[in-house]
Amino acid sequence: MSSRRKATVAAGITVMTSLGGCLDRLLDRSTGTDSGTVVQQREIVTTYDDAVVARNDATTARDEGVTAFNEESYPAAIESIETALTEYRTANEGFAEAADLARELDEDDAAALCETAVTETALQVDATEAALSAARAADGDADAGTINGHIETFRTYRDEAAALTVEDADAVAVALGLEP
Repeated sequence: MSSRRKATVAAGITVMTSLGGCLDRLLDRSTGTDSGTVVQQREIVTTYDDAVVARNDATTARDEGVTAFNEESYPAAIESIETALTEYRTANEGFAEAADLARELDEDDAAALCETAVTETALQVDATEAALSAARAADGDADAGTINGHIETFRTYRDEAAALTVEDADAVAVALGLEP
């Protein structure tokens, strides 16, 4: 190989090597966004999906607690409802994190979906706290008026939450322009 050809090949390799370190900033031709943004978008979807799982687990645990409460098994009700409260708080934090990430990328549609989920889970936290108060009051032999007051508060917050729709992670992916 001639020395001129060797120099050209060496220069080409140097350019390719330099570009290799910058590939995460190159545009993704299918979406028109850089691949670093795609990674951030996927992080939003993953964070949101984890929050949906925590929310669903919370709802299951709270339903078990309500069943135990109705069966007058107050210690079991308290335990399940405490678990639900922890899971709803985890979900709320996850949805809030996803909303923050979406706002940082100026992804308004995805941020709106995440913010609705934040509002819904905040209401679920309030409802679950009221359910826990009712179970603790019943376990402590409180009067019916006190227990029923907590139950009504629980129902009010639960009904407000039910009026909101928490979308699945696929909806967030679509809002971000990603394949679900």
